[in-house]
Amino acid sequence: EGGGPSAAVPLLRKGSAGSVRAMNASSPIALDAQLHVPAFFWNVHWQCSVAAQGSSSACKEKVAGRFVQLAREANAQIVASVELSNGMSEPVGLAARGLEGWTQVNGPCARGSGGDSAALAFAPGWVVEKSGGGCLRNDYDTRAFAVARVTPPSPVLGCSSLCVVALHAPHTAITSGRGTVSSVCGGAVGSCAIAMGDWNVPVDGVGRLWADLIGGSVPSLSFPNERTCCFPESQHYGVYDHITTNIAGAGQAGHYVYPYQLLEENPVEQHKPVSASLALPAGR
Repeated sequence: EGGGPSAAVPLLRKGSAGSVRAMNASSPIALDAQLHVPAFFWNVHWQCSVAAQGSSSACKEKVAGRFVQLAREANAQIVASVELSNGMSEPVGLAARGLEGWTQVNGPCARGSGGDSAALAFAPGWVVEKSGGGCLRNDYDTRAFAVARVTPPSPVLGCSSLCVVALHAPHTAITSGRGTVSSVCGGAVGSCAIAMGDWNVPVDGVGRLWADLIGGSVPSLSFPNERTCCFPESQHYGVYDHITTNIAGAGQAGHYVYPYQLLEENPVEQHKPVSASLALPAGR
């Protein structure tokens, strides 16, 4: 399940995929015009965060530490946490767990004594211009999202800013949140958006959810499309966790679906962590 954290690396390196484990890598872009953006995302599931249904009382702190460890080993520049929370709806702060200097954007979704949580965090060098978050529905199936308009450390072709979303999609439909995304991101939703997290559908269902929350051009790339749900697999099945973008010319620069983590803490319904790197066209 990995060793210690690796050292920080330069951000948005041209023609380099970082330490994301290259699997099914492909890109239509010439190597000298690529910017690689490694991401890491993980739905740890609420039972671990609140020690419910047999998950241990130590599960949250151990999983938070493992989240940071894996993100650093992947040389991630953007991370998205889902249901890694204090209580049901307050995202855990990742800077205090080892992502020093990162900028976190929280998406708390409180509903009575329950709720949901999602958060984004950006490595040093990324500038968060505006942010928001909240709930994707107003009923029993509500889930959380976080959104940020950001300036990357190196320019992306055709994009003065990027719209980045972390989400935990409802099992039914998204009925709230699009106004927040529009307010935060403005024109960046059109063809400069990236979204990642637990979509609760395989890749072929992502477009409908994207349209309901983000709008703009339809996604041109979504991956991986592999089983990521859930522990224990004897009771659960899902091909749910993907990164998606509508940036023209975007390609894959490798991904890795990790095994379930910290099983000794009985992390009920935990998803597999995912690292995935986008290859984006470089601006001038």
